[in-house]
Amino acid sequence: MGRTIPSFRIAAILEEKEWKLFRKYLNKKDDKKAFDDMFSIARLYNSACSYAVNPIRIYPLMMSIVLHQYKILKQKNFVKSFSSNFNDINIDNKTSNNNTIILKGEIDKWNNFSSVLRKHNQELFNEMLQSSYKYSSAINVKGEQFSTESLIMSLLFEQYKIKS
Repeated sequence: MGRTIPSFRIAAILEEKEWKLFRKYLNKKDDKKAFDDMFSIARLYNSACSYAVNPIRIYPLMMSIVLHQYKILKQKNFVKSFSSNFNDINIDNKTSNNNTIILKGEIDKWNNFSSVLRKHNQELFNEMLQSSYKYSSAINVKGEQFSTESLIMSLLFEQYKIKS
């Protein structure tokens, strides 16, 4: 019997086509190349993206790009080992603990994505996700409906701060 859902490889190609108009209006040739490179990077993680089982196909693509960027920052020693964990985050008071509930739920959604990655990438991915706990209050404010966007934004924000 046929599939009702296309493979993620096909879904990623369709998503890239939907972004062609955006790409078209990038002014510089270097910007267009960088944009193409971003989607190429996402292809490296097609298996993980398909296991993410997310109906919004841009989210796994974005998470792949964010993970790859994190790996590059780590290789260039911009990112020191993330030694902190839950114990370093102030979750003693009730407000902080409530703020982590949405984030923890969102991070749990990415377990399937993580489980397909190679061990080294899996460790980096989990380390990267743990760094988002310091933004749990901001993620909580956006609410559960926007938890994926908030998580990705917090990861991008963290990487932006590292590069700046």
